Amino acid sequence: MLISTAGYLGCPQTILKDINTQVQQDPLTQRALREEWSEPLAADSVGTVNLFLLSGTHWVHFDANNNHVKESFERIQPAKTITSQQNPIPARITTKNGVWNSNQANMAELRRQQTNVYCRQYFSESLSCGYKMCWFLHIPVDGDEKFCIETVIRFTKNPMCLQKAGAVFTGYYENNHPGVYFSMPVLLSLLWALLKAGMVSEVFSVLSVCLTHKIVPGHEFLLGLFNCVREKGLLSLVPELMQLTFKMANAGLLLSLDCLDSVKNTPEFQQTNSHVSGTGPNKVSPSAPFPEYLNLAHSIVEIELCTKQEDWRRMGEVFRSICQSSQRPNQVERISGRITIALLSESKDKLSLPFAAFAETACKNEEGESLNRSFCGRIGISLMLRYYKTHQWAKGRRVVEVLSCSKVNYTTLQGLFGNENGTSRCYLVTVAAELFLQSGSVEGALNTLRENKWFVSSASWPCESSDLESRIRVLQRLAEKSSHRDSLEVLSNLPGLKEPNNLLDISMYTPLFNTHLQMCLERHTLPVASDTVDFMFSKNLAVDQAMLHMLLNKLGKQNLWLRARDLFRHSLRVGYYPGVCAPPGSMFLVVPCRLGELELALTLEMFITVNANSLLHLPENSTSHLSITLKRTQSCESEYLSASNRLASAACIPNPKLDVLYTTVNSAQEQVYTLDISSARAWLRQNHLWANEVWTH
Repeated sequence: MLISTAGYLGCPQTILKDINTQVQQDPLTQRALREEWSEPLAADSVGTVNLFLLSGTHWVHFDANNNHVKESFERIQPAKTITSQQNPIPARITTKNGVWNSNQANMAELRRQQTNVYCRQYFSESLSCGYKMCWFLHIPVDGDEKFCIETVIRFTKNPMCLQKAGAVFTGYYENNHPGVYFSMPVLLSLLWALLKAGMVSEVFSVLSVCLTHKIVPGHEFLLGLFNCVREKGLLSLVPELMQLTFKMANAGLLLSLDCLDSVKNTPEFQQTNSHVSGTGPNKVSPSAPFPEYLNLAHSIVEIELCTKQEDWRRMGEVFRSICQSSQRPNQVERISGRITIALLSESKDKLSLPFAAFAETACKNEEGESLNRSFCGRIGISLMLRYYKTHQWAKGRRVVEVLSCSKVNYTTLQGLFGNENGTSRCYLVTVAAELFLQSGSVEGALNTLRENKWFVSSASWPCESSDLESRIRVLQRLAEKSSHRDSLEVLSNLPGLKEPNNLLDISMYTPLFNTHLQMCLERHTLPVASDTVDFMFSKNLAVDQAMLHMLLNKLGKQNLWLRARDLFRHSLRVGYYPGVCAPPGSMFLVVPCRLGELELALTLEMFITVNANSLLHLPENSTSHLSITLKRTQSCESEYLSASNRLASAACIPNPKLDVLYTTVNSAQEQVYTLDISSARAWLRQNHLWANEVWTH
């Protein structure tokens, strides 16, 4: 009921006369005065008002705040809006200077100017407002958050004022966003005080208001609320509690095992369908979204229980059901993170790997790229990286083996945790290989690299320089522990060799290859050594000249002539024998004196073959001849003289033998020899088929 004095700026008698007239002409007003005022009135309310008029200028009455209302009307200038706790918003506030509409910007200033806007009895800790319809505010006005929080703090400390504390809090924040004075500790104190007092309905009201602002308490309070509802047997409140729980979870509350266990143990959990389809007052509407959350919560509880019981196969079954039923991959990702942490826990059986049983069940009968196979791979990656970081090589190796057996393409996936998002595919392959290597399985490391085609980088999966350094380090160690043939395969897949990389200078690999070549020569694995030299030639890596010389001689001594000829020809092509000159059609050969016997023999074969047409068409009585000049390349005379002996020995290596005769010394003091044409023809007739293939193509 509102009796306004707006616009009455005259004498008090005029105002009271108009009020009396209003009461006399309005039966509803008279009835309200009889029914709603807690103070008894005279039987004739109109008479009471008339009595006020007849009392003269000394009439005094007390309002709800015990303010004296005198003839001057100084204390009743603002027309108080009759306001209840349920409807705290005043319609209009009138001052001497006119109308001041209530809004958030000026209400706080108004409260400071007019101290009687709030009900003193309601905001008192020792009193209470007895009026069913009070002329003063029971709810802080917009923008008066500081007063609201101060009041809640006072009322929370007084058990007799807890209901008012909840009403003040909900009344204010129903219409206002939390500001600078909002305090989470104050909210939690209020919630715990209401809960301890058993005022569950008030707790629900406070929580509902908080959820509109995305504010949620901790899981400890939610657990206490569940326990209170269960202990007091408040089954009618369970549906609303379940809705609040999952709204809070959706707003960001991380539910603990105890909270979820409480959800699971509620009788309504097993009757979810009846809640969804029910139409009774305590049933949840069919459009309520929480049954999906219930299933999810149930699954999380099962996972936690499986962790405690170390039932990894059951955990795999629960995970598979989650992946098959969930429509939200982000929820599956969060659950996968929980599972990863659970699988990292220390098992009673130190020798077992929880992930093995989990993955076997989770990926059972799955084909293709399914959701559970994908997230199983991501779980495996997180486990693998964790074991790698903590040097648990054997466990990490077994994780990789499980992923391979489950046919999970883990190298194209990412881990589950924030620091694993930037992990490149190159690094994952390297980590998997090193886990095998560190656990003693060289073959496993090789197979891992081969299965992933020695992947380093691509446009879709780029890598950093640190990833390249890690790969180089692992491949070097792997090459040291592998057989010579496998070592060559490892070295040939060093970053930058198969695919050019601007971040690397491949010339730094030269010492590695020469060291490998030396080991092959020392252990007489000449075919591998020959392949190593060929690979180095193809990548423009410098081959040690002494080792190349040694390799050719060893190949010849072991009658590996095909390899020797191929290697010598390849060496000539890339410029390792610049002093050897035998152009086709020329009857003159120049050879450096530093060549060994085998190299000289191969040079003679090449010299005869490239001049085959000329030799075969010469008449028998021709005076033409093949000339060989032994070129000086060293200052030591003894070395040069020994070269002539090597040339004579080299002529005996081909089959049939060649006849080389000393002729003279030229002006440069270099020895000149003559190759007998008849012996050259004899060698050609016997070897021209393969010789032409080797030396002229």
